Amino acid sequence: MKMLWGAVALTLACSAWISLSAAAGIIAQNQKYDIRDCGTFTDQVEVALDLRKGPLDAAINAAKLGVKSPHGFQAWFKDDAAIPKVTEILKNIQSMRGLRRLIPYPNPWIAQPPVFVCVNESTRQRYGTRLRRDPYEYCQQSGGFGLYLFGWKYIFLCDKLFTLRPAPLAPPLKNCPHVIGNRFTVPAEMGRLADFQTYVLIHEMMHFYLLRDSLGWNSIPKEAYASNVCVNFDMKTSLRNPMNLQYFVAMADNKCTEAPNPFLPPFPLPPPKVVEEEQRSNASVTIDVAFVA
Repeated sequence: MKMLWGAVALTLACSAWISLSAAAGIIAQNQKYDIRDCGTFTDQVEVALDLRKGPLDAAINAAKLGVKSPHGFQAWFKDDAAIPKVTEILKNIQSMRGLRRLIPYPNPWIAQPPVFVCVNESTRQRYGTRLRRDPYEYCQQSGGFGLYLFGWKYIFLCDKLFTLRPAPLAPPLKNCPHVIGNRFTVPAEMGRLADFQTYVLIHEMMHFYLLRDSLGWNSIPKEAYASNVCVNFDMKTSLRNPMNLQYFVAMADNKCTEAPNPFLPPFPLPPPKVVEEEQRSNASVTIDVAFVA
């Protein structure tokens, strides 16, 4: 009889736990990561997260060489003084280190790794009406791949993320961009280099670990995606812009070696309005676009 009551109690406890989990969002079972509301895309998110390790290893090893790295460290970060910060961020993403005082926090002193949430119409209602932006509205209007809001434990994933492949399938160098006139040339080459699920998830985790230092849509300066604008940033700003880190990881992973010298013309680039005028007058040379991630 005691065994029977024990079994009943265990069943009730499990049912209560499942109910609580469902109330907080649909969480996939038997997984390494906290992935919610992704349905049939759950496996894709898990695979893309697993695949982060190779690119991050390549980037960490390249970062240790600083400006002597053949994979564009100087273009993206300018100086060896950036080595400690770059390697710190990459190692945090590699280990998915937990952070404290994330919203919502039942216990602010418990460190929590990021939680990945696939966005739908009810996401804001389910995960917090205090979110500064409605993730569903953002995904619909921006055409972005994902969204992270400072201070929260959630990384929101847009449907567009699942139009990308998990990681590069081509041999190294095939996805690499080219440099002409000391600047990256065809914008589509940067998308071909950086637009993969693994790299996008790394980008969003860079926001997570950069904390208040991260550039965003309302920071000064704003977050930049266009490759030559990223190269144009000074060292301090480069370390705050997740796209600089994403491009560097992608270049290291694909063994790319062509990158502009940020200390030679045409850098520093003229202010944005002048750049836009040049794009209209000579698009074949100066065109660049922002790849929203």
